[in-house]
Amino acid sequence: MNVYFERLGVIKKGEIELNDLTILCGPNNTAKTYVMYSLYGLLDKDFEVHFDFVKDIVHELVQKNVYKLDLHDIMGQHFDNIVKHVEDSFHKQLPNLFGVEESEFAKTKIKLAFESNNLLQRAKKKSWETKLSLGKDKDWFLYIEKAADQTMVNLTLRQEDIPHRFLTAVISSHIVKSIFSNISRRCFLLPAERAALNLFSGELSSIRNQLLHHAQKDNINPMEVLRDITESRYAVPISDYIEFLNKKNALKKHKGDFAKIAQNVQKNILKGKYMVDNDGGIYFLPYRSNNKNLPLHFTSSTVKSLFGLVFYLNHVARKGDCLMIDEPELSLHLDNQRIVARILAQLVNAGLKVVVSTHSSHFVRELNNLIMLNQSFSQIDTLRKRHGYMKTDVLDSKHVSAYLFDNKTISLMELDPNEGIIAETFDKTINSLNQSSNDIYYAIQDELEEE
Repeated sequence: MNVYFERLGVIKKGEIELNDLTILCGPNNTAKTYVMYSLYGLLDKDFEVHFDFVKDIVHELVQKNVYKLDLHDIMGQHFDNIVKHVEDSFHKQLPNLFGVEESEFAKTKIKLAFESNNLLQRAKKKSWETKLSLGKDKDWFLYIEKAADQTMVNLTLRQEDIPHRFLTAVISSHIVKSIFSNISRRCFLLPAERAALNLFSGELSSIRNQLLHHAQKDNINPMEVLRDITESRYAVPISDYIEFLNKKNALKKHKGDFAKIAQNVQKNILKGKYMVDNDGGIYFLPYRSNNKNLPLHFTSSTVKSLFGLVFYLNHVARKGDCLMIDEPELSLHLDNQRIVARILAQLVNAGLKVVVSTHSSHFVRELNNLIMLNQSFSQIDTLRKRHGYMKTDVLDSKHVSAYLFDNKTISLMELDPNEGIIAETFDKTINSLNQSSNDIYYAIQDELEEE
């Protein structure tokens, strides 16, 4: 899938094609977070769509109680119309996604480009079923089912008094999910504010509850208080992350697909492990502390920052999901930035899609090492052993894409399997720093020699 952006934040125009590992680079204030939030909303959220052609399907379904919908025919006749509706629906969601007024995105355009044949083949492989009911599952009124290796979707209706507009919305939504099943996926976004949110998410929820409680006690209209609270909106990725943190006790009962990699983070970076008590409090147990649990606020910035990633990998992440991290290098020493790069490579190789934005040349240079180690040369095993690389750290350049945000545009960065990402945006700054350091040093040395 290619996503085209026009007038999004400071971006005049740009395009991104998501890969297994997608890297967003560039100076501050170049709209990397704008794009990451937009991708999050596009991949993870449902859009309200009502296709006109579905009205005829609903009419016949109500008449006969059954209908066979062929995705091959739908895509052949209506694919452009479906994509246009998805684009329009997503555009309408942008103000809510960012928690701003509608006028902020009045001139924004987002276009999607797909290879329809590939979409159909992938949609054909999937099997799924949905039962809609107002109570128990056995009391369903609409059953939608598609078998594997087929393009036919079977609709069965039990009740004729269901509003047609509702049926049109449900069937339209399922058509979108069927066609874009390989695109839409569960997403988890670690925002740049994660360290503070890890500390204060509970207090934020508690304050809202206290305000409502005092409003009732003091005979203040609680609905007015609630309206004031909800009008102070966060961007959806922030709200979703707070909700994730406030569900810790329920989530910790589950085991994610990447628990072993989470253990690598704790072992190689944190040198300890996290614990969540029955009240949702977060504690950290250093491996060499005589079993003394430290409350999160009493730990290093690194420990505060990485809790969300470790907890997500331990308890939530599934193969095929998408992990997005705004600045994975936050609060990390250079050595740990390199380890995080290897951790993300392990996740990609294990089946997790990853999108990151970064300002760190060290992080990108380590990714380049992992890309170069995918080549075949005589000393590869010796170098892997010498520098502590595992085979699961290696990255295939075909699965990596990097984009430069600069001059109000987004451009694809060159990637060479033998060199990695050609990151001139970092090279220019590093060369400038080296030049100024040399100039200052030699000016001082010349003056000392003259004395």
